[in-house]
Amino acid sequence: MLVATENKKTTESLALDADVQSEAINEEYKNEQRARLAKMVVGAKDKSGNEITKIFSCGDEYVIYEISNVSEAESFRVLIDTEIESDPKGLIGRFEEIKEDLVSFRSILFKGVHDKSVKHQAANAVSTAIRGDVKKSKEIFKGIADRVTIEYQAIQRGRIFYLSGAFSLAVFFSIIAIVFYIFREHENVKSILEIKYISYVVAFSGLGGVLSVCINIKNIEFERDSAWYLFCVYGVQRIIIASLCGVMSYILIRGDFIFTFILKADNSTLGIMAVCAAAGFSETLIPNALKKIE
Repeated sequence: MLVATENKKTTESLALDADVQSEAINEEYKNEQRARLAKMVVGAKDKSGNEITKIFSCGDEYVIYEISNVSEAESFRVLIDTEIESDPKGLIGRFEEIKEDLVSFRSILFKGVHDKSVKHQAANAVSTAIRGDVKKSKEIFKGIADRVTIEYQAIQRGRIFYLSGAFSLAVFFSIIAIVFYIFREHENVKSILEIKYISYVVAFSGLGGVLSVCINIKNIEFERDSAWYLFCVYGVQRIIIASLCGVMSYILIRGDFIFTFILKADNSTLGIMAVCAAAGFSETLIPNALKKIE
């Protein structure tokens, strides 16, 4: 009887020691986990060595952040680091339920969304799921997708109308220049020689402006609530500025202020037209030249 009692006490003692040891291990892991999360601050490196540029949301067991030097879609990151390694709260399980929604969100970022607040909304959706409301999280993700789709369509319409306005004016200038060139030997055209050259200048600088618009169209931010005709006006305005830069470059060259060597070339007209096209393409060429002259 005494032996059985001693064996029972020994078993209880071992169980108590195991509980104490397990609790000590859990506490040690928890301290390490807190230290890891404490390092997740702006300017620090994450586990993959990427620099953290923004913290969207954080909790005792997760961090939602943004990294630099990667594409827009890859910059949004989520780190879940549970206090207990076995994850009794089921945080990882809830996160797995919204992983498909998170992948879909990353895919829409490839569309080049200009409204950066969508990342904050996505961070809210992820943190909502981690805290336990997966259904609400999915609703937020759906709302983001619908909003981005509307914005993307508005941006595409803006680009089309912007290009249409720019291209139409450039074509109009080109037609005038072609007409002058076809009738260049006509007496009336010869009498207005300077206007004929100005038409060439405006046409070439306008074409340079169109090329610039085509190359940089994705970097132009469009106001989503603006009327369609305003985008056409913006496109026309860009070509007018390009043409003015071309005219200014023509005046500066003929006045021996810039690129004086062109006038000494065998075919100076083509050289001047090339400079005008460059002036229309680059909005900084003539302003920089004027600064040097000043």
